[in-house]
Amino acid sequence: MFALKPFQETAISQLKNEFLSLWKEPNFNIPLVLKSPTGSGKTIMLAQFLRDIVSDPRFEGNDTAFVWFSFSEDSYQQSKKKLFEYYGGASELDLIDLNDLSRGKLRKNDVFFINWQKIKGRSKESRKLRRENEQGLTFDNFINETHEDGRKIVVIIDEEHIGSDTDLALEVVEGLIKPKITLRVSATPKYIPTRADTAGYVEVNRDAVVEAGLIKEKIVFQTEEDLEQKSLKKLDQDEMLLELAFNKRKELIELYKDVKADINPLVLIQLPNDDQATKETSDTTKQTIVLEYLKRKGVKDDKIAVWLSKEKENLEDLEKSNSSVSFLLFKQAAATGWDCPRAGVLVMFREIKNPTFAIQTVGRILRMPFATHFSHPELNIGYLYTNYKRNEVLAEYAKSKTENRPAINGSYRKKNIKPIKLESVFMTRADYNDLGDTFQITFQKVADKKLDTKKLNLKPKITNGLIVGVEIDDYDNFTKELFEEGGSHDEEMSRHDLERLYNLLCFKIIAKQADENKKFAPERSWGKLKTALNVYLMNKLKADRGEVYKIIVNDLASPASELAPIIGDALLSYRPVREKEVNKKAARAKRIERIDVPRDALFFTDLYEKLSVKKSAMEPFWIEGGMFGGVNEKKFIEFLESSKNKNIAWWHKNGDSGSEHFSIPYYNPDENREKLFYPDWIIQTKNKVYIVDTKAGFTAESKDTKYKAEALQVWLKNKKGFDGGIVVQDGPNGWKINCKAKYSYDKSLKGWDILDLN
Repeated sequence: MFALKPFQETAISQLKNEFLSLWKEPNFNIPLVLKSPTGSGKTIMLAQFLRDIVSDPRFEGNDTAFVWFSFSEDSYQQSKKKLFEYYGGASELDLIDLNDLSRGKLRKNDVFFINWQKIKGRSKESRKLRRENEQGLTFDNFINETHEDGRKIVVIIDEEHIGSDTDLALEVVEGLIKPKITLRVSATPKYIPTRADTAGYVEVNRDAVVEAGLIKEKIVFQTEEDLEQKSLKKLDQDEMLLELAFNKRKELIELYKDVKADINPLVLIQLPNDDQATKETSDTTKQTIVLEYLKRKGVKDDKIAVWLSKEKENLEDLEKSNSSVSFLLFKQAAATGWDCPRAGVLVMFREIKNPTFAIQTVGRILRMPFATHFSHPELNIGYLYTNYKRNEVLAEYAKSKTENRPAINGSYRKKNIKPIKLESVFMTRADYNDLGDTFQITFQKVADKKLDTKKLNLKPKITNGLIVGVEIDDYDNFTKELFEEGGSHDEEMSRHDLERLYNLLCFKIIAKQADENKKFAPERSWGKLKTALNVYLMNKLKADRGEVYKIIVNDLASPASELAPIIGDALLSYRPVREKEVNKKAARAKRIERIDVPRDALFFTDLYEKLSVKKSAMEPFWIEGGMFGGVNEKKFIEFLESSKNKNIAWWHKNGDSGSEHFSIPYYNPDENREKLFYPDWIIQTKNKVYIVDTKAGFTAESKDTKYKAEALQVWLKNKKGFDGGIVVQDGPNGWKINCKAKYSYDKSLKGWDILDLN
């Protein structure tokens, strides 16, 4: 069973709301864009979105089918297989493909998978599929018959950036399929709607995906310039790349063993597309060079997989975490859309004729095995070795819209620096802001105290007219349908329609709560509310389910509802109960590790700039550039570098996220949850270690800073040789520090001490 991460639940919820809003529009072919990073689980999110939307109480009456376009034969089969596995083989959705054209048309809730290339081309095969075959089983007829039934179609274009906007492709979608909505999915979409467009847009933040443990914290690049600095001068460039990758794999094997993870790290080796062309000028291809190198290293043939158009070897079970295959040679096959989380090292050979760095290939080493980060930070990083030039790599990233920028600037701990061991905290939080099963207990307690069942109409007649004036989000013409085909306001509502209205009312009452402490995610919670109402009233009134449905619907549809305020009070009472459950679960996921500070090597993206300093433990020293480069941080560096601070042996700038940086836990009562605090600076003097965080202006007086400051003092307590606190600049008087157990700040800095590091 796949467990969705909180960010995925949020994205699915946003996607449904955008979809339902667009569904009300009179237009067709309305774009809905989902921008989500590589490795974020786009296919799984779409699978859950489809399952949710067809059973959503706001939409379930619609007669809709779905056409899912993928960009290749492999990718469409992978997508269909992934949905089948996610649904456990059973679903209200029927997953079909070209083998099912004999059905004649799309039926309600069908999801039809097809390779985009099959119908967008002008080849004989494409013409036959679309218009020219004896059986008449063409894609065009299949779609036209669906339209004849009055069924609306939604198109999903997976990896839409690859080529969905050609004239022919647009002719297929807009001219033939005529979808109500076109859902365009990509990490780097070609089209981003503006506010003026009739369109929808949902974006998943990369940081949320990293925090959830699905993808690596960064990809470390070694470019041609870096290779020249390596101590492997005796090897030619090709062998140098392979040697670096081979050695890195050995390091990862030992680290996985240390954390007791049954993972065999896979090295991906991308051969140049023009590998054959090099035969004209050389006796050997890159493929031969690689295979000969691996043979010299003692790697057996069954440990090497080959995935080329005309050559496929040892590909079975390649994706399994403990597969015996250790190296994969490929050109394009594994470049996009293929998932193998154990792949952590990539070698990319530069193309000879067309040296364009392929960003999408880097995505193959982004995913994390078991969708979690490990206690060794080295396991949470991907490693790329390439002989592309730095400017070639950066030029492609500058053109792309990806957030996965390359960590291309290395910084290394100075040889004379002895790192210190610090206890650092790692944790993930699975908070979906939903009602849990225990809501039944809370509802019962509140209802026992506050609900007078005598005020409920226990013998209501539920007619179609009840819905008139009820404010519900009606996306499927539910209200209109009730009065069609001879129906009237006085006609008793059918059991099916009664349940649909009940579902909508449960959804509505959760979604419309105004008090923050009563707000829960309606998509995940309306069913739990419905269960709590059913269980309580069936037991209290000794009535059957059908009778209770009528009583509840009749009450909730009334402006003077007796149940609505009881539900609100129960939601309020449940908030601390649910937070306690979530915090308990989060505590189980928290772990403490001893890490080296500073690490032996750190890598930064091209958004960082080099700063000339002398006392930094790392060299060269990189600081975030542009508008994000902290003026306050640079002033503090000037202070640390000052000749007045002779006792400073070294200082280190800590990161603000990630397992390779030092963090301590702190509790934020405003959010009622535990979070991580990454102090800015670790300073080693002759006598002690200072851990400080620099603040300025409103950040120094914020509540969050108070919570962090007090948590830091708790961490420092009883730690011999350590000191620290929050630091602010006191104009020309230098810097002051707050080391108090209870933090307070005003502009006079009353109670603060001069920061003296000597």
